[in-house]
Amino acid sequence: MIWKRSRSIVLSSLVLLGAVVMLSWTQRWFTITLQDEVSVEVLGSDVAGALAALALSTFALVAALGIASVTVRRVLGIIAAIVGGIIVAVSQATLADPTRAASELITEATGISGIDSIRSLVVAVDGSAWSFTALVAGVLIIAIGIAAAVSARHWPTATKKYDRTTTVIADDPASQWDAQSRGLDPTEG
Repeated sequence: MIWKRSRSIVLSSLVLLGAVVMLSWTQRWFTITLQDEVSVEVLGSDVAGALAALALSTFALVAALGIASVTVRRVLGIIAAIVGGIIVAVSQATLADPTRAASELITEATGISGIDSIRSLVVAVDGSAWSFTALVAGVLIIAIGIAAAVSARHWPTATKKYDRTTTVIADDPASQWDAQSRGLDPTEG
């Protein structure tokens, strides 16, 4: 029973998780307090700009997964897992060193450059849940991508109703008339 619903579960989950990544990209990830009580608000778009493109690629994967053949679905599932891994890597790199990630913003606010000089200015880093939200969404995209690759053969396929069949029609006029009666074009070969 779950195999029949796996297609809708995978596709809707990827849409939802792509939207979460895009939303987290627009939110405040950190507030960095500098000496002299100067605060710098750091958005996800400032420190993890690649997340928007990765979220859009997740949406594109949903569209492609919806119409692809079984083999292509498996490949796209693996690609979705790779996209999720990149989302995790981008988020983790930002979380590991928020000061380095926000160094351009701090330089704009203070006029001081150089990572060592910037680190000496930072008094506190206050993080928000949005940076972790992007990380968790990336992990879930990995899992959903793997699920898509595994369950691809159980998804319904497109109907064959409108598929064209190729038929070799003899050169004699009677078989050409018969082919036209069956709905085939005798001029195509």
